[in-house]
Parts: sequence; C-alpha cells; structure tokens
Amino acid sequence: MTLREMLHKDFGIDLPIAGGWGQSADDPIVLTSQDPNEAALVQLEIARRIYGVQGWYWRQIERTSAGVVGTDVEKYSSEVKYIEGDQIVTEKRNLYFDLSSVIIADEAHLENPSVPVGPPAELNFPRQIGWFHFDGLTNNEPEHPGLGVSIAYSAPKAKMMIYAYDKGLSDQISDRPDESASVEYAQAIADFRSMNPEARPAREHEQGGVRLTIFESGQILSVVLVSPFRDFFFKLRLTLDDRSEQFMVDCAMHTLSNFVSMVGTSNQT
Repeated sequence: MTLREMLHKDFGIDLPIAGGWGQSADDPIVLTSQDPNEAALVQLEIARRIYGVQGWYWRQIERTSAGVVGTDVEKYSSEVKYIEGDQIVTEKRNLYFDLSSVIIADEAHLENPSVPVGPPAELNFPRQIGWFHFDGLTNNEPEHPGLGVSIAYSAPKAKMMIYAYDKGLSDQISDRPDESASVEYAQAIADFRSMNPEARPAREHEQGGVRLTIFESGQILSVVLVSPFRDFFFKLRLTLDDRSEQFMVDCAMHTLSNFVSMVGTSNQT
C-alpha cells in the first residue's frame, strides 16, 4: 500500500502525491501538483495526519534542502512532543518531499500556507499558530453584520477560536483603541463567566494593547483574550481539557505568546 492509498483509506483524502513514505531523502514523497500553494497545503496535511493521529503536539519549524545533489528534495522539519511512559519526549522529526514537479518562481523552498480571512478583516492568518493548527473558518457577516469571522484551531485535548469583528464600530476602534478594547474585554469576560460560573481567574495579563485572563475549573484551563487590531477587535478563546499535563500547558502558553506577537501594538501598522 502506498502512502496515498493509506491516507485515502484511513482519512478519506486523496492527495496529489506519489513516490515513497518520506522517511528519508532516498524515499521522498513526490508532490505531483505544480501549484506551490497546493503543494504546501499537501505537506501540512500529511504532517498533520502522521503526527496528529498519534495524539502528539507538533509544530513545523523549518524547511531546508535535503542536500541530495541533482534533486529537488526538501526536508520538512517539525518539533513533536508526546508522553512515553512517565516521560515527556521532545523530538525533531523530518519528512522528505520531492518538489521537482512544483513550479516555484524563485527556485527556493515552498512558503508556509496561510488562511485568507476575507472581508471585513482582509487578512491572512497562518495555518499554524504555535502548536495549534487551522480547522476551519466561518463568515458571520452575511447573517450577522458586524460579527466578522470565526477561525477555529486545535491541538490534542485543546481548542482555540479566534474572532475578528468590528460590531460596526471600526471608527471608534481606530480612534480610541484602548477605551473600546477595554469595554469589549469586559464584555468578553462577563460572557465567559455567565457560561462558566465555576471557573476562577488564575492570572491576568496586559501587554501591547492585548488583555487576557486565564481561568481554571477542575482540570480545565481556559483563556479569554481581546485586542484591538487596526480597525477590528480580535477575541481569542482557548480551552485546554487537561491542565495537569504541564507540557500541554506550556504549548498553550507558547501559542498565546505567538498570537500576542501577531496582534500586539508592534503589528498595528
């Protein structure tokens, strides 16, 4: 059975690939699509199936040449974390892809794929934020003008939803970002408390216009975050089902740090 056949059998997806299993530069997965954007998405999909099906936390960290003379083989490297016995294992794992069929303008490596958010925000979001990976996007504008879009991400035992919206207040957000975000943050916290009355705040943080509170309820860790970004509000809700696993908490905090760096004051221009 080929990798393509296995992915189709186990996950119901039919990817434009051929060749080997990608475990070495001598047995690369051949990307048969000429489109660099599609090819990059295929790489991500394969990595997510291989690592995600194990229940591992993982994040893609770099792309480099495999160093095989006369070939277009790329080494796609990821960091993975998982529990083995009573130990937390952190490893670098590589997948090898043959890019010879892909049309890459600068003859370099593929670009990491992004998610076009579309109106009203008109932004591109990465498909990977920290250790979380993109699941889907919902446009709320047609039925609920002002509520923007919802972008879903997940990791093992964890989910994250990012909302980009303006409530029809784009002028107020841009003119008085701190004041408007403070009101929106208070509303987000009130909404969370009304749905989770048993949750207790464990930590609050403010940095670069970003406000967040971390809540704990039994083994569940939740985060509510609000930040003004250009003419929009960005609200994040993250839920981790098992805060007793410290490496999962660390990965969630690293992901939050990544998001804060995306929407903080330094990126407002």
